[in-house]
Amino acid sequence: LITNKQNIVLSATNADCILLLFFDPVKKVIANVHSGWRGTLKRISVKAVEKMVKEFGCREQDIICCMCPSIRKCHFEVDKDVKDMFEQEYKNTQGINLEEIIEEKIKDKKWNIDTILINRIILKNAGLKEENIVDSGLCSVCHSDEIHSYRAEKEGYGLNTALICGRG
Repeated sequence: LITNKQNIVLSATNADCILLLFFDPVKKVIANVHSGWRGTLKRISVKAVEKMVKEFGCREQDIICCMCPSIRKCHFEVDKDVKDMFEQEYKNTQGINLEEIIEEKIKDKKWNIDTILINRIILKNAGLKEENIVDSGLCSVCHSDEIHSYRAEKEGYGLNTALICGRG
């Protein structure tokens, strides 16, 4: 969701996926983006920035991105098929070290993936300043007593909501 309209609230929900709040203080443009692992594979965060630039005249270096609480590498465990998709998508991406973003859990034949770091790197590659990418640093699973997490709660899980509003 992206808008430059004032007094409009953009809302998105999650239960482990990354919610990204974007704000351009110069052009007064806001965005609220839901990026699960599939969205991260499709680089939805970068597509949102590209749309802010193309449709609203934003400059990448002016955009601020806030990464809300979400599942982190410590708990984002995947099977080989998902691991392989991430390796294929990001093997030639500037700044991506596959050994840093994908950690093998040898005894389980599972892998942990750092989708937060991936989004940070691809947003920097898209032109956002490092200091304009703000991470909450909270894992939804580690903090499931405070933040809803599908992986921690399973059936009957709740949802978190991220809101952003443009004001004149």
